Amino acid sequence: MTQHYTRNTISAAAWCNRCEKQTQHRIDDRRVGPCLDCIAKLEAAAEKPKPRTEPTQGSLWGTET
Repeated sequence: MTQHYTRNTISAAAWCNRCEKQTQHRIDDRRVGPCLDCIAKLEAAAEKPKPRTEPTQGSLWGTET
């Protein structure tokens, strides 16, 4: 049976399948939500700007002139 928490609970320790260890998880609607470490990793990856590469246009027929 799953664990239910009070409405005032913000986070709790639970097993994370992705991290494969015991970590802090967010509590959503009195149930265990996503891992806080995994959320932090996703947010950090989203903030990194991707390197821009200048688009190159080749010639129409494949010959450089």
